Amino acid sequence: MNSKTLNTVQYVGATLLIIGTVTFLLSIMGLGDRTLTMIGVGLVMGSVFIFMMGLFLSLSEELTVRYKKENRRFNQ
Repeated sequence: MNSKTLNTVQYVGATLLIIGTVTFLLSIMGLGDRTLTMIGVGLVMGSVFIFMMGLFLSLSEELTVRYKKENRRFNQ
């Protein structure tokens, strides 16, 4: 698999997940601000979406390369 892409998506997703979780917990526990709560939920959902899309793109790239190698082998 393309480890550069996967590592980048993993770090970006983890960073956004941590920021979103901290924002959500701070808004629930201390501040009580609804806007901050929704921002925290949005960050958590966005981080999961970014990670899943990066994983999908990385896997589809791997499968495309593997399929082209197999077709090249059979066509010779």
